[in-house]
Amino acid sequence: MNALTILSGRPRRLGALAATGALTLLGLLSSAVSAQTSYVVKEIGVLPGYVSGVATSVNDAGDVTGYCSLAVSNFNDMGFVVRKGILSAVGKLPKKGTYSFATFIHPTTGVVVGSADTGDSRPQGLVKKGTAAPINVFPNNGGNTHALRVDTAGQVYGYFIGGGSTSWQGGVWTPNPKKAGTYTQTIMGGNGIPMAFNANGQATGYTTAAGQSNTATFWTHVAPRPMQVLPSLPEFWSSLGNGLNDLGDVVGDGHPPFSSIPVKWTATPAGYVVNTLPVLPGHNYGSATAINTRGEILGTSYYGTPGTWDVIGPVTLIVWRQGIPYPVQQSLDPVTGAGWNILSMAGLNNVGQIAATGTKNGVTRALLLTPATTPVP
Repeated sequence: MNALTILSGRPRRLGALAATGALTLLGLLSSAVSAQTSYVVKEIGVLPGYVSGVATSVNDAGDVTGYCSLAVSNFNDMGFVVRKGILSAVGKLPKKGTYSFATFIHPTTGVVVGSADTGDSRPQGLVKKGTAAPINVFPNNGGNTHALRVDTAGQVYGYFIGGGSTSWQGGVWTPNPKKAGTYTQTIMGGNGIPMAFNANGQATGYTTAAGQSNTATFWTHVAPRPMQVLPSLPEFWSSLGNGLNDLGDVVGDGHPPFSSIPVKWTATPAGYVVNTLPVLPGHNYGSATAINTRGEILGTSYYGTPGTWDVIGPVTLIVWRQGIPYPVQQSLDPVTGAGWNILSMAGLNNVGQIAATGTKNGVTRALLLTPATTPVP
């Protein structure tokens, strides 16, 4: 791999960074210590009979989704939601469902979406409304479906691959007004997989066209929902769009040879502008995974052996605020965060709350991290 660390808009060699850029970034970090946010940690319990929990998302109301696992985990997980502070199970698809995962709950309607099987372990799109049993949004015999988001009108967004097909595609499923519990499918344009949707139904992901390197993409919410390839930098062999906010800004990774660099694509009236994001001093690789409307970004920072994919040392979970990366573990409130080791971050809402998974005293739990300046739900 190239030993690359990003300072402004372009990659720079690690040697140059150590002499100049690292000092600059350290100075920025030092001057911003007083403004650094701390996070109040709230543990989310597990469903009766389950021993561990994993978070998958948080909405703007502070509701969290995820799944709980048994001591012996083997396609037997149960999706959960925490809505208005109450933990409940999502349930499984009839008639022979063995597992479920909740991936998002709408902040006002309370509709839940996720993935679950019907007895053959293949994920299908799950939708749950109120106390009713979950339904399969798109019975996909022989294929897989992943439901990622739902909007106020009840439209479900995700991606799928049909039985016998070799190509993944984005999908939108609209409730059928003439037959409750059924949906009309719209296939999104282009050969690509949308990995995240925003509240407006826009999406980001990557292309999967044969013979082409994966490239970060964007889908508009306007029919026929064509796929747009996002701009790249000359040194990138490939790129991925991992998350986007309600303004249409996208974050993800750019890949020079044997490298991963965190990237932000900013939406402007003239189109997208691509810029790289800084990693922590002493690191040369990273990834950006989620962004909110305040411009806060979740991701990772780490050091890898130049010229290889080998990761040396731990991967640090970070949050960028005003373009500066901060380690999340070191930002935990010393009282509520005592003893917690944050393993992963799954989602970020528009008030800065983070859905995370952590361990403490040998147990794994879903967590809600709330900025100390934000009221705890």
